[in-house]
Amino acid sequence: MRTWLRLCAVVFALIAQATSAIAMLAPPPSVEASKPATDSPDNSPPAVNAGRPTVTDPASLTAPGWLETELGGIKNLDHDRSFSTPFLLKLTSRNNRLQYRLATDGFILPGMGANGFGDTYAGLHYLILLQSKAGFDVAGRVTVKIPTAPAFLGTRKFDYNVLLLASRDFSPSLHGDFNVGYTNLSRQGAPGTDNQFALTVSFTLPIKGGRWQYTNEIVYSSPIQGQSSLVTTMHGFTYAVHRYDVYDVAVQWQLHGDAATWQLLFGRTFFLGRLF
Repeated sequence: MRTWLRLCAVVFALIAQATSAIAMLAPPPSVEASKPATDSPDNSPPAVNAGRPTVTDPASLTAPGWLETELGGIKNLDHDRSFSTPFLLKLTSRNNRLQYRLATDGFILPGMGANGFGDTYAGLHYLILLQSKAGFDVAGRVTVKIPTAPAFLGTRKFDYNVLLLASRDFSPSLHGDFNVGYTNLSRQGAPGTDNQFALTVSFTLPIKGGRWQYTNEIVYSSPIQGQSSLVTTMHGFTYAVHRYDVYDVAVQWQLHGDAATWQLLFGRTFFLGRLF
């Protein structure tokens, strides 16, 4: 218990330290304060496109050239009481169609047994259709799991995932994201692989004032060997310190399955900087 609390403190310290870098990206105060606001160009970074805290990801992309980061923690409140610190980097190409993704499970405290760093994931996300023309943003993604975790945490084998994503702004007060996925999963300490399918739906509603948003989600994952099907629902909130700096917290509730019944998630989405 004390170990994961200390790790939470470390994660929050890293998040806080990154604030100085974000502050440096903010526009300097106007020299000519007497001029109307419309005369001062907005030189601040664009809005982030956070996928946190939900499993469901948006089809839309981050701003081209900006290295966006998602950093957080996941704590199982029962079952194995594990704790992990997932980390994701996203970079969209100049054509505003292709996004490069690199993620890791981060440091894992499994609750029982040794601690260590988890696997790494490399992905390509391509925006196929735009809502302005097709009614939905539609994208496809391929991801490969690179087995960087030790044998006591991972399978030491490659996994493969294909994901179809769709997103739509139904109104200024309702946004929806929809994912359909297939994953070829290796088995830990055993030969063979499993094929798993997933369906996820998430809706986001802004809260009056503009900085807060409420998000909810339902996720279904098909059964695999040694694990029954999984159904979870999530309820969370995000808070935008700036449009380019967003914090989140959420609770996930497992309705059916073999994993933790309750899970706490928290994190932050921000830019590390502009690469081009």
